[in-house]
Amino acid sequence: MSRSSTAVLLAAGAIFAFGLGALATSAIGADPSLKSLRARDAEIDALSRQAAYTSEVCGTRVSASIDRGSTKNWPATESLAEACDGALSAVESQCRAGRRGLVTRFVCAGDGAGASLSGTNLRYGASPGGDAYAETLSVLQSH
Repeated sequence: MSRSSTAVLLAAGAIFAFGLGALATSAIGADPSLKSLRARDAEIDALSRQAAYTSEVCGTRVSASIDRGSTKNWPATESLAEACDGALSAVESQCRAGRRGLVTRFVCAGDGAGASLSGTNLRYGASPGGDAYAETLSVLQSH
């Protein structure tokens, strides 16, 4: 290998190593985004547990998801899954009253739009401090 080839390879290696170092530094500095990913995962886990309980009460599977596009303005100190839990409780109330199968899909959103039912798809647009149970129960009872 010639001196110029070796020099080029060493320079390329240095640039690559520098790039890896910069990448590692930016990943370390990305703590807030790592925190937000962990918080998002915790919200999804909480909502999944809540939906599993609703499924058990209703005797039918109720799938659940979070509408991520609606959560941009949701306060970081508030749990979105917790704010939507009352809506699932309203579904459970209806199942206990014999209205099973009313909801098979639940979407938790953070846009403050409230409860809406389309077919068997329930969407609850939570707002901090809102009453998900009463609002959702009213919607479910009207169908």
